[in-house]
Amino acid sequence: MKIVLFGGAFDPPHIGHQQITTALLEQGIADEVWYVPAKEHPFSKSMSPAEHRLAMLQLITDNPRVKIETYELEKEGVSYSRDTLDHLSQQYPEHSFSWIIGSDNLPDFHKWEDSQGRGYQNLLANYQFYVYPRKNFPFEPLYDNMVPLQDMAEIEASSTEARQQVRTSQPIDHLVDKAVADYMQEHSLYVE
Repeated sequence: MKIVLFGGAFDPPHIGHQQITTALLEQGIADEVWYVPAKEHPFSKSMSPAEHRLAMLQLITDNPRVKIETYELEKEGVSYSRDTLDHLSQQYPEHSFSWIIGSDNLPDFHKWEDSQGRGYQNLLANYQFYVYPRKNFPFEPLYDNMVPLQDMAEIEASSTEARQQVRTSQPIDHLVDKAVADYMQEHSLYVE
Protein backbone atom coordinates (compact mmCIF):
# COMPACT_ATOMS: atom_id res chain seq x y z
CA MET A 1 0.00 0.00 0.00
CA LYS A 2 0.94 3.64 -0.46
CA ILE A 3 1.10 5.13 3.03
CA VAL A 4 1.40 8.89 3.45
CA LEU A 5 2.69 9.89 6.88
CA PHE A 6 1.28 13.11 8.26
CA GLY A 7 3.49 14.33 11.09
CA GLY A 8 2.90 17.25 13.40
CA ALA A 9 2.14 18.53 16.85
CA PHE A 10 -1.65 18.33 16.30
CA ASP A 11 -2.02 20.81 19.13
CA PRO A 12 -4.97 20.74 18.47
CA PRO A 13 -5.79 18.84 15.27
CA HIS A 14 -7.83 21.21 13.07
CA ILE A 15 -10.23 20.86 10.16
CA GLY A 16 -7.41 21.53 7.71
CA HIS A 17 -5.71 18.32 8.85
CA GLN A 18 -8.93 16.44 8.12
CA GLN A 19 -9.36 18.13 4.71
CA ILE A 20 -5.83 17.17 3.68
CA THR A 21 -6.28 13.56 4.78
CA THR A 22 -9.59 13.27 2.91
CA ALA A 23 -8.07 14.77 -0.25
CA LEU A 24 -5.06 12.40 -0.17
CA LEU A 25 -7.41 9.43 -0.02
CA GLU A 26 -9.99 10.71 -2.51
CA GLN A 27 -7.33 11.66 -5.09
CA GLY A 28 -5.66 8.26 -4.83
CA ILE A 29 -2.38 9.72 -3.61
CA ALA A 30 -2.57 7.47 -0.53
CA ASP A 31 -4.17 4.13 0.22
CA GLU A 32 -3.92 5.08 3.89
CA VAL A 33 -2.87 8.18 5.82
CA TRP A 34 -1.15 7.75 9.16
CA TYR A 35 -1.07 10.68 11.59
CA VAL A 36 2.30 10.80 13.36
CA PRO A 37 2.10 13.00 16.46
CA ALA A 38 5.52 14.28 17.54
CA LYS A 39 6.81 13.73 21.06
CA GLU A 40 9.60 16.31 21.06
CA HIS A 41 9.78 18.78 18.21
CA PRO A 42 13.20 19.15 16.49
CA PHE A 43 12.85 22.95 16.54
CA SER A 44 12.06 23.05 20.29
CA LYS A 45 8.42 23.93 19.77
CA SER A 46 6.51 23.56 23.04
CA MET A 47 3.46 21.30 22.89
CA SER A 48 0.58 20.18 25.09
CA PRO A 49 0.93 16.79 26.79
CA ALA A 50 0.98 13.91 24.32
CA GLU A 51 -2.03 12.18 25.88
CA HIS A 52 -4.29 15.15 25.03
CA ARG A 53 -2.99 15.50 21.48
CA LEU A 54 -3.38 11.75 20.92
CA ALA A 55 -6.91 11.73 22.39
CA MET A 56 -7.97 14.60 20.09
CA LEU A 57 -6.53 12.80 17.05
CA GLN A 58 -8.48 9.68 17.99
CA LEU A 59 -11.68 11.75 17.87
CA ILE A 60 -11.15 12.55 14.17
CA THR A 61 -9.98 9.16 12.89
CA ASP A 62 -13.29 7.44 12.15
CA ASN A 63 -12.17 6.43 8.62
CA PRO A 64 -10.62 2.91 8.57
CA ARG A 65 -8.03 4.21 6.06
CA VAL A 66 -6.79 6.83 8.55
CA LYS A 67 -4.63 5.60 11.40
CA ILE A 68 -2.49 7.03 14.18
CA GLU A 69 1.13 5.87 14.32
CA THR A 70 2.54 6.33 17.85
CA TYR A 71 6.17 5.43 17.12
CA GLU A 72 7.42 8.96 17.83
CA LEU A 73 5.43 9.19 21.08
CA GLU A 74 6.86 5.89 22.31
CA LYS A 75 10.52 6.46 21.47
CA GLU A 76 12.94 8.52 23.49
CA GLY A 77 14.15 11.92 22.38
CA VAL A 78 13.42 14.27 19.52
CA SER A 79 11.17 13.23 16.63
CA TYR A 80 12.87 13.26 13.22
CA SER A 81 10.87 12.49 10.08
CA ARG A 82 13.73 10.54 8.50
CA ASP A 83 14.12 8.25 11.52
CA THR A 84 10.37 7.58 11.53
CA LEU A 85 10.31 6.87 7.79
CA ASP A 86 13.27 4.49 8.10
CA HIS A 87 11.76 2.69 11.10
CA LEU A 88 8.35 2.20 9.48
CA SER A 89 9.87 1.18 6.14
CA GLN A 90 11.81 -1.55 7.95
CA GLN A 91 8.81 -2.60 10.05
CA TYR A 92 6.43 -2.71 7.07
CA PRO A 93 8.57 -3.52 4.00
CA GLU A 94 5.43 -4.39 2.03
CA HIS A 95 4.32 -0.73 2.05
CA SER A 96 5.82 2.38 0.43
CA PHE A 97 6.04 5.44 2.65
CA SER A 98 6.03 9.14 1.86
CA TRP A 99 5.46 12.25 3.98
CA ILE A 100 3.17 15.25 3.63
CA ILE A 101 4.04 18.78 4.74
CA GLY A 102 2.42 22.16 4.35
CA SER A 103 3.90 24.84 2.11
CA ASP A 104 4.56 26.78 5.34
CA ASN A 105 7.37 24.24 6.03
CA LEU A 106 9.24 24.99 2.80
CA PRO A 107 11.19 28.13 3.87
CA ASP A 108 12.87 26.15 6.69
CA PHE A 109 13.04 22.74 5.01
CA HIS A 110 16.77 23.17 4.40
CA LYS A 111 17.20 22.88 8.21
CA TRP A 112 15.64 19.40 8.35
CA GLU A 113 17.98 16.60 9.34
CA ASP A 114 17.87 13.29 11.16
CA SER A 115 19.38 12.03 14.40
CA GLN A 116 22.64 11.22 12.53
CA GLY A 117 22.93 14.80 11.28
CA ARG A 118 22.11 13.80 7.68
CA GLY A 119 20.48 16.77 5.98
CA TYR A 120 17.36 17.31 3.95
CA GLN A 121 19.05 16.19 0.70
CA ASN A 122 19.55 12.72 2.12
CA LEU A 123 15.93 12.63 3.29
CA LEU A 124 14.61 13.60 -0.15
CA ALA A 125 16.94 11.15 -1.89
CA ASN A 126 15.15 8.34 -0.07
CA TYR A 127 11.56 9.50 0.36
CA GLN A 128 8.98 11.49 -1.56
CA PHE A 129 7.38 14.52 0.08
CA TYR A 130 3.98 15.88 -0.87
CA VAL A 131 3.36 19.57 -0.21
CA TYR A 132 -0.14 20.92 0.40
CA PRO A 133 -0.94 24.62 0.01
CA ARG A 134 -1.20 26.76 3.13
CA LYS A 135 -2.66 30.25 2.82
CA ASN A 136 0.01 32.94 2.34
CA PHE A 137 2.78 30.36 1.81
CA PRO A 138 3.77 29.83 -1.85
CA PHE A 139 5.35 26.58 -3.07
CA GLU A 140 8.87 27.96 -2.57
CA PRO A 141 11.47 26.62 -2.51
CA LEU A 142 10.63 23.21 -3.96
CA TYR A 143 13.33 20.55 -3.97
CA ASP A 144 13.76 17.35 -5.99
CA ASN A 145 11.33 14.61 -4.92
CA MET A 146 8.76 17.12 -3.64
CA VAL A 147 5.30 17.04 -5.21
CA PRO A 148 3.27 20.25 -4.85
CA LEU A 149 -0.44 19.48 -4.56
CA GLN A 150 -1.49 22.55 -6.50
CA ASP A 151 -5.07 21.41 -7.12
CA MET A 152 -5.77 20.89 -3.43
CA ALA A 153 -7.88 23.49 -1.61
CA GLU A 154 -5.71 25.95 0.29
CA ILE A 155 -5.74 25.38 4.04
CA GLU A 156 -6.48 28.41 6.20
CA ALA A 157 -7.09 26.83 9.62
CA SER A 158 -4.16 26.54 11.99
CA SER A 159 -3.56 25.11 15.44
CA THR A 160 -2.02 28.42 16.50
CA GLU A 161 -5.21 30.27 15.56
CA ALA A 162 -7.36 27.72 17.41
CA ARG A 163 -5.28 28.13 20.59
CA GLN A 164 -5.42 31.93 20.33
CA GLN A 165 -9.20 31.88 19.81
CA VAL A 166 -9.65 29.76 22.96
CA ARG A 167 -7.41 32.10 24.99
CA THR A 168 -9.54 35.08 23.95
CA SER A 169 -12.89 33.22 24.33
CA GLN A 170 -13.63 33.38 20.60
CA PRO A 171 -15.57 30.69 18.70
CA ILE A 172 -13.54 27.83 17.19
CA ASP A 173 -16.26 25.84 15.42
CA HIS A 174 -14.84 26.93 12.05
CA LEU A 175 -11.38 25.67 13.04
CA VAL A 176 -11.82 22.30 14.74
CA ASP A 177 -14.22 19.37 14.72
CA LYS A 178 -16.98 19.63 17.34
CA ALA A 179 -15.67 16.55 19.16
CA VAL A 180 -12.24 18.20 19.42
CA ALA A 181 -13.78 21.48 20.62
CA ASP A 182 -15.75 19.58 23.29
CA TYR A 183 -12.61 17.75 24.40
CA MET A 184 -10.67 21.02 24.62
CA GLN A 185 -13.39 22.56 26.76
CA GLU A 186 -13.76 19.50 29.00
CA HIS A 187 -10.01 19.47 29.71
CA SER A 188 -9.58 23.27 29.83
CA LEU A 189 -6.93 23.17 27.12
CA TYR A 190 -5.34 26.41 25.87
CA VAL A 191 -7.24 28.69 28.26
CA GLU A 192 -4.01 30.22 29.58
